Amino acid sequence: MSPLLATSDKSFWHGYTGFYARHFPKEIKGSILEFGVFKGNSIRWLLTEFPNATIFGADILPVQPEWPIDARVTYIEVDQGHEAQVAELVQNIDHLELIIEDGSHVPLHQSTCLKHGMSALMPGGTYVLEDIHTSHPAHSQYKDEFGNTLGQTSLSVLLGVEHLLRRNQPATTREIDALANGSHFSVADVSQLLAQIGSIEVYKRTTMPSSCWRCGSTAFDYHRFKCECGVDLMHEADSMTIVVKKRR
Repeated sequence: MSPLLATSDKSFWHGYTGFYARHFPKEIKGSILEFGVFKGNSIRWLLTEFPNATIFGADILPVQPEWPIDARVTYIEVDQGHEAQVAELVQNIDHLELIIEDGSHVPLHQSTCLKHGMSALMPGGTYVLEDIHTSHPAHSQYKDEFGNTLGQTSLSVLLGVEHLLRRNQPATTREIDALANGSHFSVADVSQLLAQIGSIEVYKRTTMPSSCWRCGSTAFDYHRFKCECGVDLMHEADSMTIVVKKRR
């Protein structure tokens, strides 16, 4: 494991790294786009992991002092809540082979990036929707958007698409209409995803994290599924990511 990822919550809390090792591309010669730069460690890892790739980091913030500077990296200010900005961004990046969506984690933003990102990806490209658990009805960010009602999100749509693809027969009009029953994805959007997506792999952590994201402790109450600081260790809406492969 890269030392950069070993200190990331992708590793010690979510446990994504082994899953990514199985499903990430082995080599990229085109472009990579990551939504959400944070401290820049993912960009540093991408520079090391894909030495022949051109990397774009998209964030609502301007360039921060701790972000890595490299000839292969370009930073772009983008508001994921502004759909036209997202669409323009992905359309203007050539040879997109990998998109990692690790930005605001707002359910609507996840859906917006998925729709436009999948269309911009090269055939055979990879789309990673990280921390998709925020689109689960039990998560606070889901409740912030939908309140006590059920909403349509990228999580529900992708799980539906995965089920239909696994069945290995064309989706019916009724099934497409049922998936499109919401505000994030229209019938045309769902139909397009079904035509674009070759495979969907879903990860959800089912073991204890290595350490607590809040306090760093490993003093866990294994019967209550809590850290000593009170953090839930096995919440139903936590540690989910999805890797989508575009058809060739």
